[in-house]
Amino acid sequence: MDRSIEDFYDGQSIFITGGTGFLGKVLVEKLLYSFSGISKIYLLMRQKRDADIHKSLQDMLEKPIFLRLRNERPQSLNKMIPIIGDISEPKLGINEADEKMLIENVSIVFHAAATVRFNEPLKIAVNINVLGTLRVLDLCQRMRNKKAFVYVSTAFSNVNRKFIEEVIYPAPASLEEVENLIKAGITKDEVQRLIKERINTYLFSKAIAESMVAQNHDTIPKIIVRPSIITSSKVEPLVGWIDTCLGVPSLMIAIGKGLNRVLLGNPNNCVDLIPVDYVSNLIVVAAAKGTRSEDVAVYGSCTSEINPITMKSLIDMCITETVKHKWNDLPMPFCFYTRSKWLVTTITFLLQIIPAYIADMFLWIIGKRKRYLKLQSSVTLVRNALEKCTNNSWVISAAKSRALYHSLSPSEREQFPFDPADIDWKEYIPSYCAAIGKFWLNK
Repeated sequence: MDRSIEDFYDGQSIFITGGTGFLGKVLVEKLLYSFSGISKIYLLMRQKRDADIHKSLQDMLEKPIFLRLRNERPQSLNKMIPIIGDISEPKLGINEADEKMLIENVSIVFHAAATVRFNEPLKIAVNINVLGTLRVLDLCQRMRNKKAFVYVSTAFSNVNRKFIEEVIYPAPASLEEVENLIKAGITKDEVQRLIKERINTYLFSKAIAESMVAQNHDTIPKIIVRPSIITSSKVEPLVGWIDTCLGVPSLMIAIGKGLNRVLLGNPNNCVDLIPVDYVSNLIVVAAAKGTRSEDVAVYGSCTSEINPITMKSLIDMCITETVKHKWNDLPMPFCFYTRSKWLVTTITFLLQIIPAYIADMFLWIIGKRKRYLKLQSSVTLVRNALEKCTNNSWVISAAKSRALYHSLSPSEREQFPFDPADIDWKEYIPSYCAAIGKFWLNK
């Protein structure tokens, strides 16, 4: 008889990188709330200057996301053990005593740490996202009781393809080739030629990291989870929780507040969003139930194939919610869509720069600090960073993850929902906008 998910985690000790990030915190909370039999959770945490790592962990546990654990299962919080380290450093920056403890005790590894900056210098992106992954794999290979290694990648690691399946694709370049180019002093123009259709160094480095995970299979049962654009929680640990507004949320805020009036792209392009708790649930289930018949099992956590939402639908709902809650700085937020960069520049000047200048002049007249032209600079940076995403559309498969979900027992499906077909966008997007307002705009 197939073991239950709870049986898989019973008595296990877990090592998590990226556990202090947006997704990581949701994953940690879900593990501790769902499995009372977990022995320990070791969190890799960077030592901040003049800050005690235990105090940093305690500060994290005071956040709203851990409220139900604090109220219902406070004793479970004692199972979390901070490990000083950094994936960008040799041997993860972990001291010998901690390394020995991890090797002897840990059986499950979740590797979610990464630099997600789109414009990260190639050397840094490779060191953190590729070499950092190899460092975690090296540690995992030396663990005595290893049961599963789950690598959190991105659904966009293969954006050179319009239809992305749950398979390992050939890497855009070998690690050796990239390291040699970095040592030789690669220029920005050469970096762009190297990454080609991968858009940026983040996606380029994640694609190489996936191939490294596949090549270094050995005796570790490995799983890759590819989430798309991770958004606020749908249900757990509380409805509509978010603590980051990088990328798409930043653009939504700018449009909703009336600060951005135009986008380069087709309004009917798909925006692949996935709630953070759906990603976390898939990670938890994949470690316990993911197929071991393949060298590396790949699961997509995305919506574009089975339950797509268009850019126009997303932005229209966002504008409606913003006006409803009166969060807009400027009146009548709206958004034009065009495939012409010239029109984007022209509309930006006429409908964003000039109104921002007038608004700043008004603030200056009444004795307040000018801010709208400065905001326009930030808005333009965000929009430009996402330009290739808003101007393109991909269909990303989640067939294997859906098959995994439907292989679960009814009670497990209820406890760990992650089927993208179950998301009602007309219900979820207002919740998402409210989350941004509550946790990010402090509204």
